[in-house]
Amino acid sequence: MKTITWAPGTDPKHDELFEQLRAEHYADTSHRLWKNYAREAFNDVAALTIYFDDHGIPEVCSSTTQRSCWPTGAYRIHNRVWKANNKKTFLRKVSPSMGYSATSQIEWLKNNSDCELYFISRQTDHWDSWMIENFKEYGIDFKTDNYMYLTCPNECDETCWQRIIYHGNTGLLQQWKRRSNN
Repeated sequence: MKTITWAPGTDPKHDELFEQLRAEHYADTSHRLWKNYAREAFNDVAALTIYFDDHGIPEVCSSTTQRSCWPTGAYRIHNRVWKANNKKTFLRKVSPSMGYSATSQIEWLKNNSDCELYFISRQTDHWDSWMIENFKEYGIDFKTDNYMYLTCPNECDETCWQRIIYHGNTGLLQQWKRRSNN
């Protein structure tokens, strides 16, 4: 297994592979979130990640993103994540491909950005405790709270308000548009 994380435009070979895998996933209109994988969905990307299995086959792809509607220094990891291979569902724990992709992205952020806080967000409920517990196996200590955070610029779009798990400077959370999840 091997995980590669890089800034777009700095690794032509992996840029091309990522784009090929993205286009294939986007073309699968049977996926309920297929529109999330359009080329323009990757405009705010700071880094791209591909996790390769033991046979060198891409298993998981994702990106790391920073947006203007988030506090400076806040980055979303596991952004636009999809399984390029090994599409098992209902796992009992976070798979190595997901765990090592996250640790690779976190390491990249530490070495290449102004990151003070990284987070994962989801629109759904009841995922955060499971993820927090499972990411501990990879040395990642996430926390959560009772807020929904603005994750995309359109405050009127309910899908832009999401729960997050986070690690880092919690002072940044005070600067973020949020609303109670109660």
